[in-house]
Amino acid sequence: MMEDLSLHILDIVENAVAAGATRVSIAVDENSARDLLALRVTDNGRGMTREERRRAFDPFFTTGRKRTGLGLPLLAQTAAQSGGRIRLESAPGRGARITARFRLSHVDRPPLTRIAETLLALAFGHPGVDLRYRHARNGVVFGWTRKGGRTGAVSPAEVAALRRRIEAGLGRIGAG
Repeated sequence: MMEDLSLHILDIVENAVAAGATRVSIAVDENSARDLLALRVTDNGRGMTREERRRAFDPFFTTGRKRTGLGLPLLAQTAAQSGGRIRLESAPGRGARITARFRLSHVDRPPLTRIAETLLALAFGHPGVDLRYRHARNGVVFGWTRKGGRTGAVSPAEVAALRRRIEAGLGRIGAG
């Protein structure tokens, strides 16, 4: 199990970019009344065949160069251990959508505390990818969008400014 749910998000987005995604949308929904935490990552990458979808949760299957594909199997295990489930939707040429649901109050649910660092890593690690992040917490929403296409070096001031913006937005909704 990964120590923070944001690491699962990072893994899924990295896989999406490796599959040719130029647009990635990340949505987080925390709902105390429904005892629900839902994560959804949607991309426009190459998508998966029926066989790839069937084997996607097998830890010894990968479409990449690695020998194992532990990301989705670990996320599925984490969701199951936290009273939830995972769903994968994908088709060739149509990208993928991965939705993981957890019982928000479950003692075995890892926290989602490092999302600001994850978003910074994705934003500056993949400057050509359009990123959209939406985080709802009990009906209060923080959203952030970054258009890809950037080239050149990033200044420390730019990193600090984006960190402040993300942390302020998460803090405003009580998720920071």
